[in-house]
Amino acid sequence: MIDLPDFLPPARDLALRAGRVVMELLKSPLVEARKADHSLVTNADHAANDLICRGIREAFPDHGILSEETGWDGPRDASFVWLVDPLDGTRAYARGKPGFCVMLGLLMENRPVLGIVYDPTEDRLYEAAKGAGAFQTRGGVREKLRVSGRTTLSEMPVVTSAGFPERLMTVLKSELPGPWLAPINSVGVKVGLLARGEGDIYINQHAVHLWDSAGPQAILEEAGGRMTLWNGSPLEHDPTGRLVHPGPLLATNGPRHQDVIAILAVHGLKNEGNSTI
Repeated sequence: MIDLPDFLPPARDLALRAGRVVMELLKSPLVEARKADHSLVTNADHAANDLICRGIREAFPDHGILSEETGWDGPRDASFVWLVDPLDGTRAYARGKPGFCVMLGLLMENRPVLGIVYDPTEDRLYEAAKGAGAFQTRGGVREKLRVSGRTTLSEMPVVTSAGFPERLMTVLKSELPGPWLAPINSVGVKVGLLARGEGDIYINQHAVHLWDSAGPQAILEEAGGRMTLWNGSPLEHDPTGRLVHPGPLLATNGPRHQDVIAILAVHGLKNEGNSTI
């Protein structure tokens, strides 16, 4: 019988080790390049990716791996597939600013069932396994995560990405009058704000890849929140199919999710293509 929480310790260890690697490399001049989609990549992305993928292969030889940096590895018919984003928020990282993290998600039958997000800037680790709750570890203290119970839009903090369109922000602020937090890079970091109750609504303006959403979705849902596309459709994670979601995502603490979907249907922008966050 599969016990998903048993997968957490090795995944947690790999994320923490990768986080230490990227923080150490930040002390030296970075080697930067552009990928085919023009997104930024650094030697830190590659170093963290090598560590994580090698560790997963050793710990779970029968599992598949889909990594942002190196693509697919392992049996195509694997029951479990790890989605790896070794450094989410590379642009923030390259500037030496907060807003980056290490992310791992585990799919079972194409559904996220486990997530690890490690923010090395704050030494904050988020983790969840389906049915076992979501947790945060910081300063050696591990505590259970739960989204806020706020239901009044004027009291619900909104989280956005760096580069969020100013025109859209201006329009949405009239419909979502709660506090708007400072824009930040990294899906994982923003979803972490929701999971620990400091944010309630996260609106992304771009479509994101499967490895951007799998781990954060598993954590948010175990913390009691919701994540869908802007139109309310569920996020599909087929690692052998399309690797980019067909539209931008919406994450909330849950109670007003459908209301925010309705607001976006009136005021939202069309999908602008692949994520640049």
